Amino acid sequence: MTTFEKFTENLKDFMFDGKLTPKLLASEIKVDRSVIYKYLRKEILPTVPNLISITNYFECSADYILGLSSVNSKIINKNPVKLSERLKEILHKREMSRYKLLNELRGKNIKIARQSIDDWYNDKRYPSIDNLIMLAGTFDCTVDYLLGREN
Repeated sequence: MTTFEKFTENLKDFMFDGKLTPKLLASEIKVDRSVIYKYLRKEILPTVPNLISITNYFECSADYILGLSSVNSKIINKNPVKLSERLKEILHKREMSRYKLLNELRGKNIKIARQSIDDWYNDKRYPSIDNLIMLAGTFDCTVDYLLGREN
């Protein structure tokens, strides 16, 4: 099952359990309801900020709702670390530069622009969900850890 399929299935389950319509969920997480419909039709995955809003609302882990874990651990971190700070922390612990990370990814045949890594590192933008999952796999950590939602 793809990330799209698993995310959509889990989102539908949470909405069903909470008796939520797309309009109500959109209102609760402050997005346009058309965005929720796109999730439900498997047209798009959420942006990182929307993923965080969804997981905070349902009090679930990002790894679970994305289908990366079969266990739904309740993760509520009132003071999450920014993705850029977590990325800096991981690179520092591994004594790895952004350049070395880029070379490691290219060695795995993963095509990421150097500018993208710099933007994530400098908190200029978030990676796509696919790139977030790829980073978690590269660093052998959870998506929730990268998002600063767990220690």
